[in-house]
This record gives sequence, C-alpha cells and structure tokens, in this order.
Amino acid sequence: MTPTHSRAERRRTMPIMPIMGIAAVVGSVAVNGAALAVPDIVETDWSLIRTIPMNNPIAAHFNPVDGLIYVGRRGTGGVTDGLYVVDHSGTVTQVVAGENTAAVFVEAATGDVFIAEDFDGIIFRVPLGATVRETWVTGFHSGDDDPVGMATAPADYTGPLLVPGEAVVVDRGNSGLDEIWRWSTAVPEGETVLHADNGTLGDATDVAISQSTIFIIDRAAPGRIWTVNKDATLTQLVTSSPLSNPGGLTIDPLTGDLLIVDGTDERVVRVNPVDGTLTDVITGIGDGVGYASIDITADGQLLVVTSMDDDLIHVFSRCEVPDKSELDCNGNDVLDACDIAFGTSIDCNGNGIPDDCDIANGTSSDCNDDGIPDECPNCVPVELVFVMDTSSSMNDEAASLCSDINFVISQLNSVGLVVQPRLLGICTLPGGSFACLEDRVDLLLGVDVPGNPPAEIDTLGDCPGGNEVCSEDWALATAIVAGLYPWEPEGASVRLIVPISDEGPWCGNPISETDLAALNHAAAVAVDAGVIISPIAGSGSSAELIALTEQLAAATGGQAFVSSKASVDIANAIIEGVLAACATVSDCNQNGTPDDCDIASGTSADLNNNGIPDECEDCPGDLNRDGVVNPADLAILLAAWGPSPPPNPADINGDGVVGPADLAALLAAWGPCFGK
Repeated sequence: MTPTHSRAERRRTMPIMPIMGIAAVVGSVAVNGAALAVPDIVETDWSLIRTIPMNNPIAAHFNPVDGLIYVGRRGTGGVTDGLYVVDHSGTVTQVVAGENTAAVFVEAATGDVFIAEDFDGIIFRVPLGATVRETWVTGFHSGDDDPVGMATAPADYTGPLLVPGEAVVVDRGNSGLDEIWRWSTAVPEGETVLHADNGTLGDATDVAISQSTIFIIDRAAPGRIWTVNKDATLTQLVTSSPLSNPGGLTIDPLTGDLLIVDGTDERVVRVNPVDGTLTDVITGIGDGVGYASIDITADGQLLVVTSMDDDLIHVFSRCEVPDKSELDCNGNDVLDACDIAFGTSIDCNGNGIPDDCDIANGTSSDCNDDGIPDECPNCVPVELVFVMDTSSSMNDEAASLCSDINFVISQLNSVGLVVQPRLLGICTLPGGSFACLEDRVDLLLGVDVPGNPPAEIDTLGDCPGGNEVCSEDWALATAIVAGLYPWEPEGASVRLIVPISDEGPWCGNPISETDLAALNHAAAVAVDAGVIISPIAGSGSSAELIALTEQLAAATGGQAFVSSKASVDIANAIIEGVLAACATVSDCNQNGTPDDCDIASGTSADLNNNGIPDECEDCPGDLNRDGVVNPADLAILLAAWGPSPPPNPADINGDGVVGPADLAALLAAWGPCFGK
C-alpha cells in the first residue's frame, strides 16, 4: 500500500503496538563484540543456530512441555536475579525474582521448573505457567548449604539407590559439607542424604542420571567425573585426557555418552561412560560457564550451553532429522529450527515454526495471501540512520553497535524486512570503538538546522563551551538528518532515526531549557518529514535525559530505550525499534491484521480510499477526508445519527452512538483541517 498522506501525518493519532517476542531475534556469535571467541564446531553434525544475549545467565535448560528455555540470573543484585524464560525468538522475560540462583532444572513430565539457591540452601518449585515460586526443599543441614545441579532418574531407570522419577541434587559444599541428596519433585521436603561427606567430593556442581548410573561432575582441581555405587560410595571415571574446570554435564540420548562443559578450556567434550575416552565436540565457547551449564533435549536434537561471564546462551542443533516429521514441518529433512536459523525458512512471529507451516496448518491467518502471517511485520524497506554521540563515555555503546549491526540487519531480514542502515557520527569520527561509523552529520549534510529554528539552536555544534561539545549535540544532528537526509521518495520507505547518547540533547550536559527547545524542534522537523525517532539512552543516563528521550519518541511515533549493559541490550533495542516503526505503517490500529485486510473486510472504514484506516487519521471532523470540515461532513454525520456499531467514522467520540457530542466535535473543527 502506498498512502497519499504522509506517515508523519498518520502517526499523530496512531498508537504504538507493543512488540512481543522480538528482542531475541537477536542471537549471533557477534552480539557481544569481536573480542569474544566464536564457538568452533568440532563434531560436524552440530550447528550453532542461536546465541542469546542475557546478563549473567546460569544453567539454561530446555522445557519439553512448552518448548522454551528456562534460565537463572545470578549476581545482578536487587530483584533482577531469579528465573527467566526465553521464547523461540530469544526474548528473555523474568518469571520470578530470586537470590543466589545456582541451578535450574525442568521436570519433563509436568514442565515444572525447580530452582536451587546456594548459601541459603533452598530448592524452589515454579509450576509451569506460574509467576510465583513455592519453597520445596529446605531440610539439608543448618547453616551454609549449597544445592546446585539437579536431575531425575528416567522412567526406565534400573540402577540402585533411586526409583524412576526420584530426584538428586549435589551440594557443592562452599563453607560446608560436600554431599549428594535424594528428594522428590512430586512431594515437598522429605529429602535424605544419598552420599554423606567423606572427603571424596571437592566441588560438585552437576548431576546426570542414565538408565543405570548416577554421574556427578566435580570441578575441584583436577576436574573429575564420579559414578555413584550401589553402596553410595563414589568411583572416579578416569578420562583419556584431563578436565580442567567442568561446570556441567548431561547425557546424549542418541549415544549414551556424557557431554560436559569444561570452562577453563572453553569447550564441550564427549566422554564415553565405559572407558572414559574424551573427545572435543565444540570449542571456543567462552570462559566462566557457571554451574549446571549444559542441557540437551530428550530427542538429542538441541543442545544449550550457558556462558555466564560472557552474558551468552548458545543453542546448537543436529540439523538433519530424517523420519522426524514433527520436527520438520516442511519435509525437507532439516530441523525447523535450523531452517529458521539459516534463513531457509522465515519465522516472523517467533514461535519456532516456519511461516509457511503456520499458514498451512492454520496456526496463522494470511488474509491477503502474501505468504506472511497477518501478525507479522510487513512494510516497505526501512531506512535506518544512526546518530551517534562520539564522546568517550559512549565507547561501550559504540562497540556494541559496531559488533551487532550486521547481525541485527540479518535478523531483521530473516523476518522478512529489508533494512538499509547508515551509521553517522555527529561531528567527529574517533575510530576505535566507533570504527564502523561511515560519515559525519556536519560533513554529509551541513550544520544549518532546517525548519526555521530560534537563533540559539540554528547551527549544529554552536555550543557554549565548558562541558558542552559538538559531538554530543544530538538533537540538532537529528533534526538535520530528519530534514536533509536524502530519503527515498515518500511512501517508498519507512524513515527511522536512532540517536544514541548519554548526554543532554543540546551539546551535552547540563540539561537546560535550550535542550528542551532543541528536542521539540527536532520532533517538529521529523514529523514534517515523515520520520520516526527511536532514541537509545546509554548506560548512566540521568532520569531527566531518559524522560526527554521518551518525549521525543512519543512525539514522532517511535520508541525510547535505555541501555543498562550495551553488550546485551543495544541490539535488542534496535530490532524492537525497527519492528515498531514498521508496524506503524502496516498495522496502524495495532489489531494484528494488516491495514489493507481491515479495509477489505470492512473492519475499518477508508472513506477517502487512501489505504489508511480512518481511525488512524487525525481531524475526526473531516469525515470525507478532503482536508476541510464543511457541510459535506455534516451531511455524513446527520445521515448516521443514532446507534452506530463500529466501524463508523461519524462516531467521533467512539461511544457507539452518533449524537450531539459528535456534532459538537465536528462543529469545533469547522473549516480547514490541518494535521491530517
């Protein structure tokens, strides 16, 4: 659809749709910067399909019931620690708050999630779908107990000491006893010691249970694997080469081998449980993997590794899935998750199913038969221009922008969007962390601010001195880009500017009335030019600055973001901003159905036939959308007098009745109608 009215005009009354499930379309090996080691696949049947950025993740585990990943957060303080869920697109959402999260475990039959917290020595249960936790196991020893990795005996378990479904947890013994405990996922409390501290364990952090054997990982140097004998004593499984710092283990259901994360050596290894033969599976996963940091799905197709110090969750897959139709909806013998990750199939709604399968099986509707689920973004190409504050306090944000941008664009492409980025400094190009910046606003577009601004804000970089500097003059730079950038012709693109700064909008801090004037002028220029602005406030931004960025975003139909840890959230903010901008021009009433379908079905009226639902356009008295409120509009209103089920543009106040209130609104707008 190509509207005859500008998007800027439309945005004056359009709400911004909350975009769900997109922050994690992000997931690349580059999200945290070039210094990070990129995982190297040694066993060729594995592929890296997602890398999810998250602040301080620990013990990510798959939930077979809802198909999502549950993960702990540890060490961020306040109420931000606890249990989180990661959806198919990678969006990370807190489920419950917690403290000292040490491990996460999912009970396969019910999908209930169990959280171990060390120091206080407690295991909590979070029922599937709940947002509260229940205290489940507290009766270890008094004092400092440290439960960490957990597992249950499988349904076909035939070994000693346990019955199928019974759970085991290891206590890593920090300032206390190193033990193994037996407990139940069905009944709280009632835990018993399975292996008492006898000096054998040094720092047990995870447990895995095969059909016949309980395996314990012990990271005390040297790293060791133990098996639990029928008398609850331990026997070491000697490996063919040493383990340095094993943080977690799981059992490969396709081979019966142990898969172990070895932190210091930054690798995943395979260990034969019979003879201890050790081989590399994946290397370069990063250091600081944390406790219980590996898990595999019951079908052996997906493997997740948590790198706590690197703020990353890696997801690997065995992509070839012959004879597994439930994992391969389009029948091409490739796991659906791999099709999506590699761009063979698009998953624009982030539900883990290729779009063509969603449409074919009725999960998604496609009202206009364009092959795109109606709930997905669908718009003309997005021109994305960054205006970057290049002061030294922005090094982290710049480094993340430079390392993330190519992946961000590829991810947006993977959901069907065409994005054309341009990265601009304001009046300097310092290199280093800012090396990806392509040009300067002052050199590319000049320093004269368009739109007849007051004298004090008419020239980019005309700063008063002191702390105020040109490189932080982002409001005026944004106004120049909005008004003077060589945008594509009106209607051919979505025009989006993303300023990134942690300083006042006019020449940096301190913030004054001139900052507000500069911000308001930038908003006015943007609206006139049909430009959306979605600012990102860098870490350490003041509350006053954050409020100003929110004001600018609201005035132009954009979204404002605040970065707390650039390596984790900058990419997410960019993606969310682009998708929100796209939504304003393809689904202006935010009802999940494309505007053209709303009009075609009669859900929305379009009296002036411009392809824009009437409820998205301003000047409610202009019922025939001819730019003036006059007798023709009055005639439309009088003809509709009385009960008025929607859609009916004559029901100006939306109360379901065309009556005196609507007449008053029309008469109040009598004459030329601007701001459409």
